[in-house]
Amino acid sequence: MKTKKINLGDLIFILFYKFNGEIRGSTRLQKLIDIIRLDSELEVDVNYSPYDYGDFSQQTNDVVQVFIDNLWISKQELPLEENKKFNIFKLTEKGEKIAKTLYENLLSRELDYLKIIDKFLDKSQDDIMSFSYFWYPKTTIYSKIKNKVFNKSQILSLLNGELETEYNSIKETGKTVKEFIKESWKC
Repeated sequence: MKTKKINLGDLIFILFYKFNGEIRGSTRLQKLIDIIRLDSELEVDVNYSPYDYGDFSQQTNDVVQVFIDNLWISKQELPLEENKKFNIFKLTEKGEKIAKTLYENLLSRELDYLKIIDKFLDKSQDDIMSFSYFWYPKTTIYSKIKNKVFNKSQILSLLNGELETEYNSIKETGKTVKEFIKESWKC
């Protein structure tokens, strides 16, 4: 059972604070909130539904737009590939003050609930997507990229032990999963 309710807007500010004022990618922000919603003691006042890239919340995009309109965050759009953009969101000076105040007023147990995000501070969006897809596969039923994500790392579900630890240990070798498994089969 969830022990603490948190407002979506407050959570977004707090995430920006934890990520040093910048979140690179709308999908990253969506996934971070979803991971907190699904895997912490915090009850987030947001609704998610399976969509093109896994779980999606229009509410999150709406709150971000309100933050942009109020000049609490800025948004920079970079071209990614044909007909796609990559958004970089940064806290403004006004937004930094709000985020810092909210973060500093969290109780120690609330900070503990948010520790799940610490493991993602230096991870790429692909890593966050893989984590989300592995741990919450039901959220990917309408995903346009699930075959790509699951094919890339399908073998990981067959590993023993904690999936994230196994996944990261393989990534640290600099080898593909296929190369790693092929070498491990050699006696």
